Amino acid sequence: MNNSKISSTVLLRISGCFIFDVAVILAFFKVVGLFFIIAPGKSSFMLLVLLIGLLIFNASIILPSMLFKSIGIPYSASTVTVMLLYVIVANIISIFFITGSTAMYIVWELIIFAGLLVVLSIICTFLKGAEENIFKIEIEREDKTSVMLQLLQIEDTLNKKENEEYFLSIINLFKTLKERIKASTPFGRIIGNSSVFELENQIKNNLVSLQEGLETWLTDKKSIKLEKSFELNELIRLEKLIKDTRTLVINRETLNIK
Repeated sequence: MNNSKISSTVLLRISGCFIFDVAVILAFFKVVGLFFIIAPGKSSFMLLVLLIGLLIFNASIILPSMLFKSIGIPYSASTVTVMLLYVIVANIISIFFITGSTAMYIVWELIIFAGLLVVLSIICTFLKGAEENIFKIEIEREDKTSVMLQLLQIEDTLNKKENEEYFLSIINLFKTLKERIKASTPFGRIIGNSSVFELENQIKNNLVSLQEGLETWLTDKKSIKLEKSFELNELIRLEKLIKDTRTLVINRETLNIK
């Protein structure tokens, strides 16, 4: 249903543009027809300018949604506005120079067209910067979400063991680590620093290892009788993993400052 509506809308736009184009071209030949005999070169150039203008005008009417999706509303609106201004100004110059100098007419048309290209290139430059910023924001959002989700999963696993006194040390260490991560620069924000990138990956890998270690320990404890020596060694290993991860977070902030 939506596709048929979209197709009907596009068809109506195309039909409207086609009727408008035919009317404008017929009007052009009505007004300038005599000049094709007197000054065929200049008249042909005027027709070319008109056709380019109509092509740009048609594109701005028929395909705005494609521009919106690809470059966003602000940049697409700027692009369409500049293109329509070119169409208006270029054809106004044609009217003013219809009986004037052919050389001056061509010069002014080329200047206007060059101005269009310059403005479009400036818009493209800002668009490229905007796209890079959007890319950075997306990376930061994904990394931040991934890390916070991992922390929540670890916290959920730890809550299942909070009644076990010997496990309180890990719970307290993890709370300190979580607070340190939340207070630090969001993951994914620092771009272009390979050392920071490696530290962030190591921190995320450590969090995964911590989660897996806790879940494995919890599963084994329910299914089999673990020896106290094994539990103690596992406790020490997980404590060290949390401490090492906190150190990596601090080192990451230090590198960011430098």
